[in-house]
Amino acid sequence: MSVMASPSGQQIDIAASVRAAYQFVLDNARLAIALAIVPYAIVVGAEFIAWLIGGGGWFSMMLAVLIQAGGFAVFGTLFIVRWHRFILLGETTPQTLFPPGWGTFFLTTVKVTVAVVIGVFVLGMLAALPPHFLTALISIAGFIAIAVAWVRASLVFPAAAIERPITLREGWDVMAGNYWRLFACFICCYLPFGIVHYIVDKIAGDVPSVLWIVFQAVALAVSFAGIAVVAALLSDVYRGFYPVEPQAAERRAC
Repeated sequence: MSVMASPSGQQIDIAASVRAAYQFVLDNARLAIALAIVPYAIVVGAEFIAWLIGGGGWFSMMLAVLIQAGGFAVFGTLFIVRWHRFILLGETTPQTLFPPGWGTFFLTTVKVTVAVVIGVFVLGMLAALPPHFLTALISIAGFIAIAVAWVRASLVFPAAAIERPITLREGWDVMAGNYWRLFACFICCYLPFGIVHYIVDKIAGDVPSVLWIVFQAVALAVSFAGIAVVAALLSDVYRGFYPVEPQAAERRAC
């Protein structure tokens, strides 16, 4: 996979970066599935059990959605870390369920998520204040700013996955001059999957409850695929700024 950015001031080539991210996932699809299958199965299994416990009605659907969100936060991140470590370190066979770097990655994710949630909460409270037209506009601008900040600092994630953490400030500063290019890459890499996910969710809302859980599993698989492409993009951009030598250990195919 080609290096798409460099500390020398080279700018990210949007078209080449997006193409490389998709191509990398396609070229390593079997390995991506092998790295994702256990985390995916755990989340889907927990969601299905929650749905059964709830009796298959609306309550069970809400419970299953909550379980999926919590399960993905823990087990979905296992795949993200494994994928980052494969791209940056050459690891192809996890020795344990929780790979090295997962703890650092999870804590980084929690910190960023807490900051985002606090920001969203404050903006939501602001939007409820009069005059509503003005406060709503301010809140919308704030939501956009939060998305901007998240993307610009996103190199903290591959860094944490390989246990070479960088601060949010460093992640922000290192993308100076490349932010809008990275943002465009993000949109191109995940938007197609987001659209498919939305369509699957809409279909799921119109099917009998017994099929709803099946569509939820499909939607989760779409999310995993989209994350694989985005993580491939981030790993390669990170490698451009922070060159990483692959592990000396022999790579083993899964």
